[in-house]
Amino acid sequence: MRHDLLDEVQRLRLDRQPFALATVVAAEQPASGTPGARAIVLPDGRVEGWVGGHCAQPTVARLALAALEDGAARLVVLSPAVSEEATPRAGVVHVPMRCAGQGELEIFIEPFLPRVELVVIGASPVARTLAHLGALMDFEVWVCDPDADMAAFPDADRLVPALDALRDQLTPSHYIVVATIGNYDEAAVEVALGGAASYVGLVASRKRCAALVAELRGRGVSDDALKRLTRPKGLPGRADLPAEIAFSVMAELLEVRRRGVGRALAAPAAPRAEAVDPICGMTVDVATARYTSVRDGETYYFCCAGCKKQFERQAAQPVEAAR
Repeated sequence: MRHDLLDEVQRLRLDRQPFALATVVAAEQPASGTPGARAIVLPDGRVEGWVGGHCAQPTVARLALAALEDGAARLVVLSPAVSEEATPRAGVVHVPMRCAGQGELEIFIEPFLPRVELVVIGASPVARTLAHLGALMDFEVWVCDPDADMAAFPDADRLVPALDALRDQLTPSHYIVVATIGNYDEAAVEVALGGAASYVGLVASRKRCAALVAELRGRGVSDDALKRLTRPKGLPGRADLPAEIAFSVMAELLEVRRRGVGRALAAPAAPRAEAVDPICGMTVDVATARYTSVRDGETYYFCCAGCKKQFERQAAQPVEAAR
């Protein structure tokens, strides 16, 4: 099963599909998870694999979806020895484990999001340096120019020979930088703005950028589209050399990526209905809960059969439904 799961991980990565991988790194019996156990959590909340029982699985799924949202890994510690008031530590999430088993699990959750694709249009020295920096900064680098080849762009993942071939391939995961430096600038920007790229930048002076915007407006490009065009400000101060210009542009691209632009999930999952087990306090996924009980017209959800039995033994006592 572990090998099958890793095969699925490889398939998802090749298909550029977002997912989170949860791995048990430590376990104290009688927890049902064992070190090395893994599960994949998909953006819709589905879990493939096994990292623990009904106490652990919904918690892992919920925190894996949070990891997909913010792109940060975290270590989840489920233990009867921690409380809600535990001192927070960066990258560590403590979850009280109050189930009857009283086991302990430490689960590392790592999000896998497709790399942002940097499209460099042009074959100028700025474009060549920018493609090199993009590869170093873990972008998937595309280069679009009739003169582009692997000798000039050895770090590129993909070469696109013409703007017409690029137009229909653009998605929100693309950042485009037009670095044609006066050579077919208008055509390149028009194609870039006509696609779905989440960032479109033009390497040009303020005066040149203003003239280009006026030209495109005269061609019928809408003001809404033109508002998407930016002139990368990058680092403060003057940049004269091609390498300096490219370095300054990359500084802005890194900041844009850090804000999560273009990294949103393609189909954000609708919020899943959750309830809190009134006995142990664990979060329970309502849609998949196996153990439920109805009292005074109210449905209660439980992480395991033991919690349900204890709840029903206390049926004579008033219990406030946890929300």
